[in-house]
Amino acid sequence: MNLPASRPFIGVEPFDVSHGAGFRADEEDEHTVECRVVEDGGHFRIHRPTNAGPPVHLGFVDGVRRTEAHLTHTGADGETITGLAGAWGAGAVLIGPDGPAAIRHAEIGRAVIFSGGQQVRLRPHPGGWRWLSLSVDSEESHAASQHLQRLMRDTEADIADRLVAEGWLVVFDGPLHGIRHSRTAPVVGYVKTHHRRTLAVEHWQIVPRLAVGERTSLFVMMDERYACYIRVGDAGPWAGPWAGIVRLEVPASSGNDQAVATVDRAARWLPAFASAPHRNARAPVNLTPVAALEEHLHHMLGDSRLALRAVREAVMQHNRDEEAA
Repeated sequence: MNLPASRPFIGVEPFDVSHGAGFRADEEDEHTVECRVVEDGGHFRIHRPTNAGPPVHLGFVDGVRRTEAHLTHTGADGETITGLAGAWGAGAVLIGPDGPAAIRHAEIGRAVIFSGGQQVRLRPHPGGWRWLSLSVDSEESHAASQHLQRLMRDTEADIADRLVAEGWLVVFDGPLHGIRHSRTAPVVGYVKTHHRRTLAVEHWQIVPRLAVGERTSLFVMMDERYACYIRVGDAGPWAGPWAGIVRLEVPASSGNDQAVATVDRAARWLPAFASAPHRNARAPVNLTPVAALEEHLHHMLGDSRLALRAVREAVMQHNRDEEAA
């Protein structure tokens, strides 16, 4: 929705509240950065690329994670540290020239992660429940959760690297900094949320004027990524001005001309994959292939209630083993 700057407007976030807010950027936040515009002679403009179909070999890569139990470990000295039992999964949706979209490379994992460098090994539990035993040095309460996210991101990056090596153009759900081959690879980062301002205020205020299928000028991020904003869908008349906008990232090492060509094409064919509000809690920015992949991965993770029960029983067995030792 495009509104004159002088007109006050209240918008409703299109994301379901369980997914948090898609837009949390504050123009005065101390963590904001002002990236340099590298197109249009340094002027920040809106582009409407010409029609372009999707590439012949297109892959969407994404992952999911969940905390299945919060844990504590109390040592012989009475000191208690925190941890979790968690699961993650990642995979790809591949769209080729010879058939319908297909989910490939889907995989899941489970781990028990404790802070403070403590490792706890749980026995495998009947029903296929197995956990890696991992630890993080930090004693911060969120350290284990951050490590679980890192496991998911590493799995996503491994899958993306494999697809890139096979010649697929990969749309990676998230920023590109986790992709090892991204410096020269045909890969596009797809960032759905806006947690900090990335441009000078006068440029930042232009972004909400984008129409569906339009993009902004390219700018360069600090770690060798080119980026631009595009609008992939219309979130509805009640939505805020940033609803439906995503940030695309491409490797800066691909060169300015190639980066422009890549985001021009993406701005034209990505809106065709935008999800509908009545079908997806993060529409329109959560792309339809990605939503299908997430549903498949959640199914692979299994019932969260059964996962919790398996953790409880494995923990009780661990405690019995410790008492008997």
